[in-house]
Amino acid sequence: MNDLDGALKYLSNSGPEFGPGVSNHGPMAAEALGQLGHTAAIGAWVSSYRKVLYEDTYGRFQEITHDNWRPALGNMRLLGDWTEFFRRELDGAAWTDVLARWWPRLLPGFAAGGGHGVIRTGHAVRMLKESTGPWRIEELARGLGYWAARYQELPEEPSTPRKRDLAQAWEAVPKLRSDQGMGMIFRIRLETVWLEPDFAPAVDSLRLDDDADRALSRLTRAAAASYLTDDHKTPMAFVHALTTPAAVRLVLPSLPTELHWPSVTAAVRFSAAIRSAYGTGQREHHPEEPAQDYATLAERALATEDPHAIKYVEACRREDRLSPDPTYAIAATDWVRRCETGSF
Repeated sequence: MNDLDGALKYLSNSGPEFGPGVSNHGPMAAEALGQLGHTAAIGAWVSSYRKVLYEDTYGRFQEITHDNWRPALGNMRLLGDWTEFFRRELDGAAWTDVLARWWPRLLPGFAAGGGHGVIRTGHAVRMLKESTGPWRIEELARGLGYWAARYQELPEEPSTPRKRDLAQAWEAVPKLRSDQGMGMIFRIRLETVWLEPDFAPAVDSLRLDDDADRALSRLTRAAAASYLTDDHKTPMAFVHALTTPAAVRLVLPSLPTELHWPSVTAAVRFSAAIRSAYGTGQREHHPEEPAQDYATLAERALATEDPHAIKYVEACRREDRLSPDPTYAIAATDWVRRCETGSF
């Protein structure tokens, strides 16, 4: 089992979460390994990672249809029904058509599973752009199904004047005044954002741009910088503030143009919510080691066996190539070091 399709098949009986609500990163990290040039290592990595995963025990309770889908959003009990619904959708239409139809419907619930509904969908889309095998179609069904079942909205304030550029809006993000739900399960902590009245006005002050790709680059660069210099104690959260918008970039070429900017604003809202929930402020970053090249970082990430190390290195490398900035490699080096030492 050295290829991605074999890995997807091997992981097909694993559930979308394990432990205390931690998302299953197997398919995403396996795909990222291939992108990093380590296809031959996929089989051994997946075999090891599968040991920590739970069986997929989600049953069927309600048939989801085009008439009753909306009230089923956010109901994790219906995960099996959501996945089966998207299997039927993908069986009867081109995957690009299904994606274009359901992406805007799910977009308001962008925070699903701490962003992992979006990330898993993004990796599935990149797989399908390379090849449309049955296990890749199944992975898209699972990504969309997980997103729908864990659907989670964040506060909005549409009447806010859009006067700030991304850097200004990012700087305006408030730190939450409540420690309620603080921890590693992002979906629980992000519920607390609703208690912060200044959050939505800060995010919705973002001025619309005509270049979604450029806006995403600014966002991922801001997320990498915040990982390094914000006054926080949870670097894991800030890893997701970058990998989630980076996953949106994987999807944009397969979406109608009119969905590009709404996708960017949803990504900004999510990453800003991570920043608000886990800490803003300022601290000086003192690197433990110089920034490493991405080939070295990929080798080190693989050696840790940590899926977050693999995914973060791949996302930082991709974002750095699109809009070069040393912040990406500095952040990736620091995160890999943390994964090696368990200091996260």
